[in-house]
Amino acid sequence: DISDLSLKELNYAKNEIYARHGRKFKSAELQEYFDSKSWYEGKYEGTDFDKNYSDRLLSEIEKKNAEFLSSAEKSMSENGYVLDQ
Repeated sequence: DISDLSLKELNYAKNEIYARHGRKFKSAELQEYFDSKSWYEGKYEGTDFDKNYSDRLLSEIEKKNAEFLSSAEKSMSENGYVLDQ
């Protein structure tokens, strides 16, 4: 249930799906956040991950969850959570 999540928490939850598969982030805010997690191991640059790995590394459930979280984020704010502020 995501009804009590803030805009920031929705964004982080969405990006955690990618982070758990080794995606690195251009956003210093996100990169620092995931670097602080014991389970995180950044392996793939963001554009490389998006282009070459996301389709085969993410399960269908993870893809749908990321889409759902992104939609919820944009329903709270047209541009979603603004990183690095």
